[in-house]
Amino acid sequence: MEPRKKKIAFVIGGLTPGGAERVITNLSNSLSKDFDVVIITFIESDPFYTLNDSVKVISCFKKLPKPSSFIGSLKLNYVILKQVSKITKREKIDLLIGFITQANIKAVIAAKLNRIPCLISERNDPLKNDIPKFWVILRKFIYPRADCLIVQTEKVKQVYERMIKTKDMVVLPNPISSELSQLRKAYSTNREKIILSVGTFNNDKRQEKIISAFHELNLSNWQLLLIGEGPTESKLKAMVQDLNLSNKVQFLSKIRNVEYYYNKASIFAFSSKAEGFPNVLLEAMHFGLPSISTDCNYGPSELIDDGENGFLVPVDDQTMFVEKLGHLVSNEDLQMSFSIKSKETTEKFLDTHVTSSWKSLILDHLAK
Repeated sequence: MEPRKKKIAFVIGGLTPGGAERVITNLSNSLSKDFDVVIITFIESDPFYTLNDSVKVISCFKKLPKPSSFIGSLKLNYVILKQVSKITKREKIDLLIGFITQANIKAVIAAKLNRIPCLISERNDPLKNDIPKFWVILRKFIYPRADCLIVQTEKVKQVYERMIKTKDMVVLPNPISSELSQLRKAYSTNREKIILSVGTFNNDKRQEKIISAFHELNLSNWQLLLIGEGPTESKLKAMVQDLNLSNKVQFLSKIRNVEYYYNKASIFAFSSKAEGFPNVLLEAMHFGLPSISTDCNYGPSELIDDGENGFLVPVDDQTMFVEKLGHLVSNEDLQMSFSIKSKETTEKFLDTHVTSSWKSLILDHLAK
């Protein structure tokens, strides 16, 4: 009889569109060959990305109320924590893996209650100041109780080493799924004249910078395609109207086959002021899209070597962003050169390499 596979569970708010959710999906699919994989979500949602049938998704609740006070929020988080712990016990989970601050904290406590190891994965810019103070304080006290803190870049690791005294910290980049990789088409400069940007519409991603640059360059035969959804969507659409760009700028949301657009566009543009690690930039470069990005903390500078395989522009230098985007649009030789080098840069992020590191880490902690 085959020995029972060890059972691991990821803990996350939900399986909505987003970078962390895509990473969990890729990892779950790859790790399901070696482990029984469960994903515990706080609320029920249809997984946005395709999961293997062998991966089990268990939700704590169908819906959750929006708390109107700090006490209400405390109670709600306590109820979710109890449910995560209950599922962990019922499913006989051998190891928990938290993803993102609130899920990390609940995963650590649930693991302690069930006397099992816990790995936590931090996905955001550690110096971002929009995390509520309550969670920042909890993070400081709870994170050191995890068996290992996983971060995405060396720079993030250096920041966390100053902030939090953890037992163990490991850098593991995001994996690109081999399924996605197989959908790549060859890049050529006779593609559709589309500048593509993908990401949540919010104040960190700052798509208005791309719209503004596109307007300033007055590109007669180019289109701008923005894929995403989020709180700043109506503001961005109003801006497009005001600039009379409605026939040249298109918005798309809930796109499951983003690879279709990576294969269709000519250039990728990214304008964040803060990132943990930009999955979409990694994917676009893997598809050979010549890219321009702001040099925000954590991520872009690990992928782009300015002028070699893409353009990296200081976060608040809009003049340079416009200039470099204009240069890229008008220079097909440069597009081709960036495309070839981008693909080479991203090979080390293929899930075969990254997943084997995750597997080793999980096995190490299961053996302790």
